[in-house]
Amino acid sequence: MFTDKKKIEKFNAEIISRVTTFLDLSSILQLTLTSKSFCHLMKDEFVFKRLVERDFGITDKKPEESWVTIYKQLKTGNDQTTTMNGNDCPHHLDYPEATSALIIEIKRVLYKSYQQNPSLCDICQTQNATYLNMHPGCHSEACRTCLDNFVDDEEHYPIQLELDTGNLYCFQCTQGQPYKIDGSSKTSTILQSLNAPESDQELDLRRKAEHLLYIQELRREEMSLKHYFVEKQWGRLWMLFRTREGSPLPGRVTNNKLARSNGTLDPNIRLPMDKYRPSPETHADIVSVKLWRYLEKAYGVQGKAYNEDDIIAPEYARLRVYVDDFKKSIDLYP
Repeated sequence: MFTDKKKIEKFNAEIISRVTTFLDLSSILQLTLTSKSFCHLMKDEFVFKRLVERDFGITDKKPEESWVTIYKQLKTGNDQTTTMNGNDCPHHLDYPEATSALIIEIKRVLYKSYQQNPSLCDICQTQNATYLNMHPGCHSEACRTCLDNFVDDEEHYPIQLELDTGNLYCFQCTQGQPYKIDGSSKTSTILQSLNAPESDQELDLRRKAEHLLYIQELRREEMSLKHYFVEKQWGRLWMLFRTREGSPLPGRVTNNKLARSNGTLDPNIRLPMDKYRPSPETHADIVSVKLWRYLEKAYGVQGKAYNEDDIIAPEYARLRVYVDDFKKSIDLYP
């Protein structure tokens, strides 16, 4: 393959490194054997970083890890998984039969939204999200680094959907890399639903799915979660979409109506003080971070996202009282 040693040795390090991105591992090995000048390639971090990005779509790693080691682990694991049946994974998407179609529809909306507008990891808020959580009650998105650092909670649910490929992976069946799930009829059915085109039937399903999210929000008693403010008029449009057949999808969440001219939250707005009582005279609704994440990704936001962290200054003391009363209001009901 490589016959003219003198000509090859004239290439500088940058050119050689770029050439390796077009080669497989065995060809790179052949290249290293042509000259002592290239023997470093099999241990070159830059070369293997490019190979990991190209072959596995991974762009970040832990500081103590090396790209050479990661590539070898992924390559070995990838070769092993090709001989395994997808049914070998003991972790299954066991959704309640009554709400299974609605849960999958929520995942579909987030999956399609990501393709239009990629988002940040919900766990670290710094890396780009690459996986969608397939937990029936948690719809977070996460980066590979956060999922590799396993914690026993909903956000680290074993089964995750890779957002770039639409493949399902289990993060607990194998060490070092996620295990691709395939081979079962249930998996195929879910993947078909996730990739279904937009239609009137899908819109009706989305209507019901988002109403399920609203009901879950009403029943949620985790008031320690961070809460966000959603502009009232947009909230009404979303209610019409959920509850009236034929109503159109609302546009982006119009949170700019809650802002002052300098972009900060207006301290003169009114907020609800009770989670369960109607509050038509307020300027915004209060929702948990779990519902907010869905709305932000599914619809987008016109303006900034405002939450409890924005009402710490003394001028927001009145709004702080509203939020505190709102959170305590669940104790008033049996």
